[in-house]
Amino acid sequence: MQHQVNNEFSLQGSANVGKSAFINALLTMMAQKDPVAAAAQRYKPIQSAVPGTTLGPIQIEAFLGGKLYDTPGLHLHHRQAAVVHAEDLPSLAPRSRLRGQQYPNPLMASDEELDGFSFFWGGLVRVDILKVLPSTRLTFYGPKALQIHMVPTVEADEFYEKELGTLLTPPNGKQRAGEWMGLETKRELRIKFEDPKRPACDVAVSGLGWIRVEPICELLKTSDSRLQPSGGELHLTVHVPKPVEIFVRPPMPVGQDGGEWYQYRELTEVEQETRPKWFF
Repeated sequence: MQHQVNNEFSLQGSANVGKSAFINALLTMMAQKDPVAAAAQRYKPIQSAVPGTTLGPIQIEAFLGGKLYDTPGLHLHHRQAAVVHAEDLPSLAPRSRLRGQQYPNPLMASDEELDGFSFFWGGLVRVDILKVLPSTRLTFYGPKALQIHMVPTVEADEFYEKELGTLLTPPNGKQRAGEWMGLETKRELRIKFEDPKRPACDVAVSGLGWIRVEPICELLKTSDSRLQPSGGELHLTVHVPKPVEIFVRPPMPVGQDGGEWYQYRELTEVEQETRPKWFF
């Protein structure tokens, strides 16, 4: 949100990050006490999963003596929306409140560990688990339309080639799969952790979502949990299409469990240097 002049505000940001949805929610909240905002709801911006719906600045008389502008989204080349087919874009848009998908699922009786397995997040992301602890858990936060599939890493290449466009979507259909560039970017991650009571980090995929990495999940602790270290390093490899960016950030608190471990802190100098930088 940027303050211009004379009580005029504009909302700016990337395409498909929810600017119009935010304005609609803001107008709904303001309408409870402000009749001007209530009247402005008749002219609220259109929400869509397709980039480019907002073609120009939209002026909204949102409150007495002031204006609010919805603006077209900035198209950034490093986001997933820049590489998928236009007809596949709706599958990247969240349709409801984000709820994480956990692997392994603590509600299901299973002794399966993650080492030696790969996860496919639709046809857009592959995560190879190289070295984790027996009680490590991954939680995927992103659009529900993208299904997650877990296969042994030794079978991952063959599985991707066979199922892309059918089981692994987007891309949707074998024709688009044949035109697909593949997962050309490969980033090896060595994730250090010190406090086993909190997630080590989020692995974020630009324009899609993020994966929370918990080195030691209390619900998955085994009988040998006393042998698990209080600190260490996890090894993952993440594959995405070029030029989509992958970055590691401090874990974002989500839900009630986030309130149990979250403590605010400033970014370190290393985190400041490695986080993505935008130049306009």
